[in-house]
Amino acid sequence: MTFLISYPLSLQSPLYPGTPPFSCQNVKSLTKGDRANTSLLILSSHSGSHIDAPRHFCTGGKTTKEILGTQLDLSPVYCIDVAVGKDTPIRISDVQSIIGEIPDAQGLLIRTGMFRFRTTDPEKYCSGHPWVHPELPEYLKCSCPKLQLFGTDTISISNPLYRDDGRVCHRAFLCGDSPVMLAEDLDLSDPSLTSAPLEVVIHPLIVDDLDGVPVLAFAKFVAGRPRGGFQTTMREL
Repeated sequence: MTFLISYPLSLQSPLYPGTPPFSCQNVKSLTKGDRANTSLLILSSHSGSHIDAPRHFCTGGKTTKEILGTQLDLSPVYCIDVAVGKDTPIRISDVQSIIGEIPDAQGLLIRTGMFRFRTTDPEKYCSGHPWVHPELPEYLKCSCPKLQLFGTDTISISNPLYRDDGRVCHRAFLCGDSPVMLAEDLDLSDPSLTSAPLEVVIHPLIVDDLDGVPVLAFAKFVAGRPRGGFQTTMREL
């Protein structure tokens, strides 16, 4: 079974506060006498389900094309439920009991439950979500030395109320000799994603010199790996 874990990009897609809006404009139209329909897309490199590359926060950091290429395959990737509430940081203590069991992780996806509000309460989704505490990146890099990707079902690992901490956290993941790419605004709504190790395949837009890029991301269970489950009890968000 294959899961699509990225959202379609649309004019209604929620965006992190301050992100320029996505727009789609008609450039040529058959109804106006043109010989074809063509459109102009204007979008932030951090629109919708997207990857942050080191260039986003690190001077001289790798671009999306340099670090992703035309396709990125990662396995094993683990999706875990993390029981934190609105505007609450995700800390080492929230993941420690599970991280010790997955030292081989190439990717880690955090399922907070915020997907429930993406359509019904986009303001809460964009401004009231859990965020990643700056203590977490170094801990994950040390505990999972093969880690290449950290993803969440939130609009960002940074909360607008704690922007300074968010910047520190981004740099801790993205900068240095062993950068960990960030995948934000992922669709992790299917609870079975936490039931077994995953293989994740990421298809980015192939554009030179970008600091971030919208992606199509797919996940499937790793063949031959037992299903253990990485669930914890969700708190009310």
